[in-house]
Amino acid sequence: MYELTVEGGFSAAHVMRGHPGACARFHGHNYRVLLGVEGDTLDATGMLVDFAELKIVFHGVLDELDHRNLNEIPPFDTINPSSENLARHLFERLSEAFSGRVRVSRVTVYESATNSVTYREA
Repeated sequence: MYELTVEGGFSAAHVMRGHPGACARFHGHNYRVLLGVEGDTLDATGMLVDFAELKIVFHGVLDELDHRNLNEIPPFDTINPSSENLARHLFERLSEAFSGRVRVSRVTVYESATNSVTYREA
């Protein structure tokens, strides 16, 4: 089994509805995102997937969130855009985007240099 990891990022703002602290106020983050994809079959060139192709799809999905108010983007118009929910959303979006070429193994979202959440399916 091979696992490739690429890194990207985006900047966005949000409000945590119902939060008792400062996160209930409008604020933003410069998110850093790590994407892991896996598979066990290499192509004729000896690669699982070309990093350039992987990054095009990855950055395309991140661009959907970049410089946006996350509370206005489904599903975050109905659920809080917590880092946990964001990691799962990105996992699901990226799984759709790669649909069968490689399997998304994990998505890690850093909302700061020291705080991160990883989502993976069991």
